[in-house]
Amino acid sequence: MKKMFVIVMALVVLTAVVAQAGTDAEAKIKELQKRIQKLEVKSATDRVKFTGEYRFEAHNISSTMPDHYDGMALQNVMVNTMFYHQTTGSLPMNEMGEFLYGDVQNHIMNNAGNYMAWTQGLSYDGVGGMMGEMLFDMGQAGFIGQQMAGGMSYDDALIAWNGFTQSPDFAAFLGTVQEGAMGMMMAQDGVYTEGYDWDNKVMYTSRLRLNMSAKVNDDVSFSGRLGMYKPWGDSSGIQIFNGQANTMNIDGNTTSVPNSDILRVDRAYFNWKNFLNTPAYLSIGRRPSAGGPPVHLRQDEMRAGTPLGTIIDFQFDGITLGYNEFLWEESTLRACYGVGYESGFGSGEQLKSAADRMKDCSFFGFNWDLYSNEESFVQATVARAFDVTDGFNGVVVMPNDPLSGNAMPGPMVIRYTPSANLGDIDLASLLVMRKTENLDLFASYSMMKSHPEDGVGTPFGGLFCNPYEVAEEQDGNMLYLGARMHMPNGKTKVGIEYNKGSQYWFNFASAADDIIAPKTSTRGSVVEAYVTHRIGKGFIGKLDFMKYNYDYSGSGWHLGAPQDMDGTPILGFPTYDEATKLSVSLMARF
Repeated sequence: MKKMFVIVMALVVLTAVVAQAGTDAEAKIKELQKRIQKLEVKSATDRVKFTGEYRFEAHNISSTMPDHYDGMALQNVMVNTMFYHQTTGSLPMNEMGEFLYGDVQNHIMNNAGNYMAWTQGLSYDGVGGMMGEMLFDMGQAGFIGQQMAGGMSYDDALIAWNGFTQSPDFAAFLGTVQEGAMGMMMAQDGVYTEGYDWDNKVMYTSRLRLNMSAKVNDDVSFSGRLGMYKPWGDSSGIQIFNGQANTMNIDGNTTSVPNSDILRVDRAYFNWKNFLNTPAYLSIGRRPSAGGPPVHLRQDEMRAGTPLGTIIDFQFDGITLGYNEFLWEESTLRACYGVGYESGFGSGEQLKSAADRMKDCSFFGFNWDLYSNEESFVQATVARAFDVTDGFNGVVVMPNDPLSGNAMPGPMVIRYTPSANLGDIDLASLLVMRKTENLDLFASYSMMKSHPEDGVGTPFGGLFCNPYEVAEEQDGNMLYLGARMHMPNGKTKVGIEYNKGSQYWFNFASAADDIIAPKTSTRGSVVEAYVTHRIGKGFIGKLDFMKYNYDYSGSGWHLGAPQDMDGTPILGFPTYDEATKLSVSLMARF
């Protein structure tokens, strides 16, 4: 019995030991699983590193529009008059040479169906041809009337007219007739617009950026950035075109202009160093081509883009071949290629005749960091835009038909597609930056020169010329100066910047983070003053003031001739004369 008791107790103890051993083993397995999971998470995060920034901004905007002639209203008067001339064979003028626009309006009302069909068939070349016919008839009527007033018979006056059309003075005469015709049309109701103020007392925006980076192998790495930028209360993603270059949603500014709550790819590219076992590197993808120096200083950021932001502040896809320590240790040279417009995809090229098909718009240039260390930075960017188009693929709501001047039938979303290659544009810029213990200084000078194609124009105009004018080579320049002081507390920075652009100044900067319009594109001057303060780690506040003074119209556009804002310009859309912006922002960087 006693022996049996010992055996039973031994079995109980053994069972307990085995059970305890099983429990310990299970615990060890669970602990091992936790460690493996942590290693897996660490391995995954080591492969892709995420950082980001959320920015809230509140803006107060005030501006003035000058006295001007409404270009769309003027275009409408001209097209309506051509309809009268084409369908009646006569001019809406009395024997005294007075322009009878009321007769034109009555004729349209009585022939509304024909008018609608006629305007739907309009083309840019067709309007130009009909305008030429109408001016010829107006010139003939005026010439013959003048001769008859001097006692000449109608038949003799007609013979004199036919002879005059072959004389060297005839072209100048038609120019005078055109000026007179435009003067009569500009005098019609609704064409002249008295200057007015436009204000937006408060506008809120939110911008989210998610940065990605990953090491693919010892020589290849990946970088990317996703962006969302929206005004409060609007996620439509489509703006109504107001004449400013940043109110068209195009490939070059999808994440840089307040748009919607959609998260888009801002940047995505790989870097391949030791390219083909050389000191060079190759980078391909959606480029870091916005926010380049010196415009990053005002955002209290590190250098955000490769090319100088003075001439290229624009998202595009492309290729960079770079060479570090080029010629000397502190130098890096990069050859860059990009595509601004792909003509063979999405634009229906297959449906067009060979004569109507377009070339791709591409960019090529060099970005050379001539000297770069902690105290000094010198960079030069030179580039050429080849076969520049009259805009880029985009989506917009157009308030008026640019060909007829008629109001569009409701807020229709239009996919804008370029219609012509206008020529080439050369850009060059030099930047010198100097950093001391408490001060950042920079000075930049930029130049532009156009090379237009002969005889190419659009309803919006040709390369720096108005519709139906002959484009000529133009050049422009921009001076940009700035200083930023670091306050003794180590958290606050105070900056002031000034830039001034000439009459024909143009750059590719529609992705600039400026609510009103890209400041570096201004044909005139901009003064900006700002204060940034690091409230805490990764948390920054900013107060910013900007004052725009426009000397010429068309800032940011390569279409149309700049108009002097001191006169009474003809403007396709209202253009700021002066504008100010006061912004307060908070940025959380993580």
